[in-house]
Amino acid sequence: MVRYKYVLFDFDGTIADTEEANFVIYQKLAEKYNLRNITIDELGHIKKMSAKELIEYVELKKRYLPFILKRGKKLLNQDIKNIRLCKGDILETVKILREMGIKTAILTTNSKDNVLSFLKAKDAEFFDFILSASMFGKESKMRRIIKKEKLNLSEVLYVGDEIRDIHAAKNTGIDIASVGWGYNTVESLKKHKPEYLIFEPSELIDICK
Repeated sequence: MVRYKYVLFDFDGTIADTEEANFVIYQKLAEKYNLRNITIDELGHIKKMSAKELIEYVELKKRYLPFILKRGKKLLNQDIKNIRLCKGDILETVKILREMGIKTAILTTNSKDNVLSFLKAKDAEFFDFILSASMFGKESKMRRIIKKEKLNLSEVLYVGDEIRDIHAAKNTGIDIASVGWGYNTVESLKKHKPEYLIFEPSELIDICK
């Protein structure tokens, strides 16, 4: 018996190292949408912020958010096949979880097309499904998965790198393994009390046993 029947993964900052590409994309969009200019030196400070705090910090008008995200995803698509894995063994870990009888899926705010292109380039088209959510829509998608698959809350684990991932999981009632290699700093993640804080993908194997 395994502890979790389903492990849902975030994509950006958890599986795919899109940080540098997204920073370049932000610079392009900042001018068009009159957003605050961000320097490399500010990244350390920004990585402590939640998504809502960041939106406020860059002076983004909320009505522009869907358009900016859509444009950003399109720009990322041009380079997605060249994006590296966050951790070299993350896909191997997913394979092991699957061998343990655990279903694995990706729940992301990135586009399904981007995720599929990335996985195809990495010869990793073995996730059970991929779902795309709005910036703050992961919680409703988590609930949909749980209802559709007739799961108990205790059977689902989410793996993500952001504060908003912790909030979505906790609001849904499922456990979260926050990763120490993604967007938000370890210090900022700890403040929001994830069930697990991991620094290597292989830790998920022991967590799920």
